[in-house]
Amino acid sequence: MEEELRCSQCTGYYHVPVILVCRHALCLACAGALQKPAAPPARSEDEGSVAPAEDLHETSEVDKLSVLSDADSGVSCSSRPTSLVGAPEGGSSSDPPPPPPVYTIACPQCSVLTPTDEAGAQGLTRFKVLAAVVDKHLERYQVAEPCQLCDAATAPRPAQVFCDQCLVFYCGPCREACHPARGPLAAHWLVSVAEGRALLRARRREREGRCTHHPQEHVSMYCLTCRLPVCVLCLHHGRHHAHDVHALNAVTKTHKTELSQALQQLSEKARAATEFIHTLKTLSEEVHGNCREVEGVIVAQVDALVEALQARRVDLINWVRRQRDAKVHSLRDQVQEYTHTLQSTTATIHFCIEALKESDPASFMEAQEILEERVNAMSRDWDQSMVSEPRVPPHFNLTLDDKTLLTAIQQLTFIQLKPPGTPSMIPEECSAENNSVTIAWAPHHTSCVTGYTLEIDDGAGGAFREVYSGEQTVCTIDGLHFNSIYRARVRAFNSTGNSPFCEPLCLQTAEVAWFTFESSHPDVTISATGFTVSCDSYEHRVVLGSVGFSRGAHYWEYTLERYDGNADIAFGLGRIDICKEMILGKCGGSWSMYIDSERSWLMHGGEHFNRTAGGVRAGDTVGLLLSLPEKTLSFFVNGELQGYVSLAGVTGVLYPAVSLNRSVVLNLQTGLHPPQALVETPIAAKT
Repeated sequence: MEEELRCSQCTGYYHVPVILVCRHALCLACAGALQKPAAPPARSEDEGSVAPAEDLHETSEVDKLSVLSDADSGVSCSSRPTSLVGAPEGGSSSDPPPPPPVYTIACPQCSVLTPTDEAGAQGLTRFKVLAAVVDKHLERYQVAEPCQLCDAATAPRPAQVFCDQCLVFYCGPCREACHPARGPLAAHWLVSVAEGRALLRARRREREGRCTHHPQEHVSMYCLTCRLPVCVLCLHHGRHHAHDVHALNAVTKTHKTELSQALQQLSEKARAATEFIHTLKTLSEEVHGNCREVEGVIVAQVDALVEALQARRVDLINWVRRQRDAKVHSLRDQVQEYTHTLQSTTATIHFCIEALKESDPASFMEAQEILEERVNAMSRDWDQSMVSEPRVPPHFNLTLDDKTLLTAIQQLTFIQLKPPGTPSMIPEECSAENNSVTIAWAPHHTSCVTGYTLEIDDGAGGAFREVYSGEQTVCTIDGLHFNSIYRARVRAFNSTGNSPFCEPLCLQTAEVAWFTFESSHPDVTISATGFTVSCDSYEHRVVLGSVGFSRGAHYWEYTLERYDGNADIAFGLGRIDICKEMILGKCGGSWSMYIDSERSWLMHGGEHFNRTAGGVRAGDTVGLLLSLPEKTLSFFVNGELQGYVSLAGVTGVLYPAVSLNRSVVLNLQTGLHPPQALVETPIAAKT
């Protein structure tokens, strides 16, 4: 990650790095050298007032989107830096317009201007995460600290000591000339370079962890509205008291997790690219070998023909060799291009890994957005430019037809048709959502393919079965079991035969079920989200869930948003073909708990049993715990067990169901893990 730690202006390691509005970094001294007075703003002809020019307007908009806070790669200020011109993000339309910039700093990498006030480069926000990573790098690889007083026109000498009072690194000659061990300077504490770095690092961390508005307080909260770390006093007495504020450590952990996941994906791509580049390098030798094999076949066949074939033999060999040269040249170019991209990606990965080791939450939160943007941008570049297959195939699927007549020698050419090669899965395009999986694959790059056969197992390590056969290279399979790991494999075929199956790819379905209400009955009204249901009829109407269960344990809840105490409600399970115009539990394909404002009882096949005192009212929650391994369906009201139904001997797919009539509005909550207290409820208590 060497290139990540060097300033683009001076090419040295960053020293006091600062952040520009374009998200690039510069040394503070380099930023000061690039600082220039801002151009005066244009004047309005009608009013004579300052009218922002187009470029200043664009810079202001960029500044609004790039307020360098804790969420923006390495900034730990508790308020908007005064050096950045423009209104803070989220400001109201009544806020005064931003003042015109006093200075501008042109980024040497992208030429974007950074506007500042009278503080100039000194007012820019420090990139503390970058500074910390540079310090670790210098210490780890024992990079010499340059003397801070050597002539800038020449290369500075390595520092030998650090003055704790002056906060300056000195080489031997500069210490003798500028810091002699006599007079008042004799009392100064001179330490080694390593100790000096540690002292500076400790002081910086002590300063970074405190609130700029309340220096006596440490920042412990994070304002999501302003995207700034704040202290307790800012939360209770400042402008953040009405904002969305969370614990700083929790927000930091969340963003570090997201960045780690993005880095993991990028690392996998880099690893795959490394292996692929190695494969590309070896393909050149394979091309030579395959070419020699084809040459031998051609020579053996042509030598058996009459003398008239000799001239044609030379033409054919020359053609093959030209193809060989073209393939080798193409593969060599591809290796060079991919190697360059891999080097840049590896540098970014190492830098982000070092940033993840940052122990100060505030500093990390300042860097996370830049790091995430860089990782996401590089990931998109990979998806667009890095194709994991050679530009040219290494094989020569050529067969000389030695039965061609002598009179057709001039039309002699190659024919090819072999069984297809093994297709390969595309893991980044495969996914599992709820109880369905989407599988994508790519054909072998040298094969002639007519179609594909896709097989999956039963989700429990059983035998494979065919689920698709056709020309497409992507397939979605629905109706699988939840919390199961499915293995999928694919092979290609053409008129000559089948390829071997590829290595199985494992996909895990969701651990818990997400589903919504579904009904086509005109009396039933379901919200646009599918989680709220009501009925306009006095008769019972059954509504089913969108997902059925046949394996595992599942838990979901209903909240009674509206209930007048007189309506009939039944919660339970049903098969897909049950009658939708009678109370749930009345037919043999449904199991339910009927409940009103005073009591409840269980129903199945039209029979009532296990009457229990205690009903529901508006605002109550009814939970259902389906345990297919135990063959039970338990009902809970506000977390208390109300009863359970045995499902012994029941097989097939069961759907969540509810029956209701007028004066009832239910809200559905799915994707829930069963509360541990409910799972541990003994059967004896259920009875």
